[in-house]
Amino acid sequence: MPKLGDVYERGNFFQQLVGAHKPSVDAMLSDRGYFGLVPSATFAYGCVRSEDGEIYELVRRFSRAKDESSKNTFSMLFIESTNVDGVSLRFDQERMKDAANSNDVEVFKDGNEAVWKSTANCLGKAFELRFSEDEFSWKEEGFFSLSGQMIKPGLHWYLPGRDYGTYYVSHIFEVEGKFEGRKVKGMIGFDQNYMGEGGNLYTNKDLVLENKGHIVWYTWATKYKDGTVEAGHLMLGHDRLGFAVITDGLNVVATQSIEGKVVKCADSPFAEKIEVTVDGERWEFLPDPRGKMPDMLLKHPPTPQQEGRWRRVGDTREPEVWFAWGETEPKHGCERETKFPTRR
Repeated sequence: MPKLGDVYERGNFFQQLVGAHKPSVDAMLSDRGYFGLVPSATFAYGCVRSEDGEIYELVRRFSRAKDESSKNTFSMLFIESTNVDGVSLRFDQERMKDAANSNDVEVFKDGNEAVWKSTANCLGKAFELRFSEDEFSWKEEGFFSLSGQMIKPGLHWYLPGRDYGTYYVSHIFEVEGKFEGRKVKGMIGFDQNYMGEGGNLYTNKDLVLENKGHIVWYTWATKYKDGTVEAGHLMLGHDRLGFAVITDGLNVVATQSIEGKVVKCADSPFAEKIEVTVDGERWEFLPDPRGKMPDMLLKHPPTPQQEGRWRRVGDTREPEVWFAWGETEPKHGCERETKFPTRR
């Protein structure tokens, strides 16, 4: 039976509720909040790979906040690629500067789809994202066009807190298309989060980051050559903070039973190896040799993010399409401790 490592103020648990949800177009467009939290952002993110082995990490974030300062947080198209230096994933500034700002957006319902589309008078190259309860498409003029099917069901987690918390709602899609004429395949998440008023992940009212709570946080998915698929989210943190939720397209495992450790690279804050045990089953992260994202160390707050692949230890299935985008936080530690760094 799990034991608590520390005792907190009334209203703080530092444990997550995790499970699956039914995807809904109307819910994606709704301004309602949950658990006393308000809409914070909608964001598409993920990884596609070309037939000749190049990797592209993509993000477009739409603020749902009411205050202008929050709206300007991460409002541009992010492209990291191995084309820049051939060694790792670097910000592709030349491409990024030509794309329209995410704040120049119209959001509406079109038949059975929710649409995020750049305004007619936007500055920069246009974008359009379409979400249905089965499919997703993402077009960035002059850059890429992607579409694909959802790996169902939707997944979500909730971290309650004394004054505010985080509710995170996710949908993961297997996609294919073209990136500047090159055929690509990959996985894309299209997610929403809810925070305390004025809150943003990483920057304000983020309970996990404020308490230096997590060691590992990843979103991932793999389609195997035998046709099977797995996708999920996992977090490993201090005390009882942490969870794993995994779907194979039919069945979902959702648990707080997760242990593990990070082996840091000797010459950098990136991970050489990550091992976790989920409900007694061992998993491992296989870092892509070119998956380090050094430019993520230059943002605030700096986080050593990496692309790679998650698998069960001993799993011999061959992957066909995959992504695993996440981070370790060696500043917070490399193994679970009974107390948060902020309380030691």
